[in-house]
Amino acid sequence: MEAQTLATNLEQREITVRVKRFNEDKGEFWSEYKLSVDRFTQITEVLRRIKTEQDPTLAYRASCHMAVCGSCSMKINGEPRLACKTLALDVVKKFNTDVITLEPMDYFKPLKDLIVDMGDFYTRMFKVKPRLYPAEEVVKGVAEQRLKPEDQRELWKFAQCIWCGLCVSACPAVKEDERFLGPAAHAKGYRFLADPRDTLYEERLKILLDSSWRCTYCYQCFHVCPRDVEPVTTIKKTRAHTKFSKEKTDVMSTGERHVKAIYESIKETGILQEAKVYISTYGLATAITDMLHTMRNGKMKYALIREKKVNEIEQIRKLLGD
Repeated sequence: MEAQTLATNLEQREITVRVKRFNEDKGEFWSEYKLSVDRFTQITEVLRRIKTEQDPTLAYRASCHMAVCGSCSMKINGEPRLACKTLALDVVKKFNTDVITLEPMDYFKPLKDLIVDMGDFYTRMFKVKPRLYPAEEVVKGVAEQRLKPEDQRELWKFAQCIWCGLCVSACPAVKEDERFLGPAAHAKGYRFLADPRDTLYEERLKILLDSSWRCTYCYQCFHVCPRDVEPVTTIKKTRAHTKFSKEKTDVMSTGERHVKAIYESIKETGILQEAKVYISTYGLATAITDMLHTMRNGKMKYALIREKKVNEIEQIRKLLGD
């Protein structure tokens, strides 16, 4: 029975691997390879076998093979994933095809084949000062740093970022707004912003707050993170520190008005009155300008929908703490 089970587990299946490649001489082009895999074959192993057995010119990054170093980030059948954490036959089963497509991550400039330039990513990460700055007494050795269990629980999840760049690759906001630091930088920045041992709280606020209000909450970083760090959660938590900021940018002030308008809409009616929230957030002048644009595109009817309060509104107000 054990031998039969082992034979089943090691059953081979032929797959086709299509790799989007790049070099300075030829630009972008595609290469196709065929090989057999079993249920334990990782995509990193697929790439290693292609490079050693079929095409030594293929370039890719990989190191730890256990989802710790973050170097094997790429798009696998269109999804940003770690190659070492992805089994070839899982991809075959999910997409119901024997063809696996490998591409370099979006947003990043390709250097060669699946290797991309991570320079801009590292620049954003280092902007948030990704290390602990302890008190002078601790540095001199005359005091100790202690972290309470509850603080450790708050920080631990966000300290698991491995700098793989997958969240940035999937993020639409970072592609459109150069002043948005990106989900990975916010995960790393909040990890130190919330650390009671750190001494750069005010400086970190200036670095992180404006950027945090530029996130669109698409949750792509949440879905693609291989370590379940939930970068979008750190952005939400960072926004909660806005009340402690001595100076507020226009983006921060607009964001606070938006949050307040949503709260008041739900408190008053139990639902999100989008037209009212928009006016409260951006002001009447901007609302009129956008309304004219809406009319020209034939969508004014959606803005004129009359919404009714929900039944038992008091129950919702209790949930809001009122």
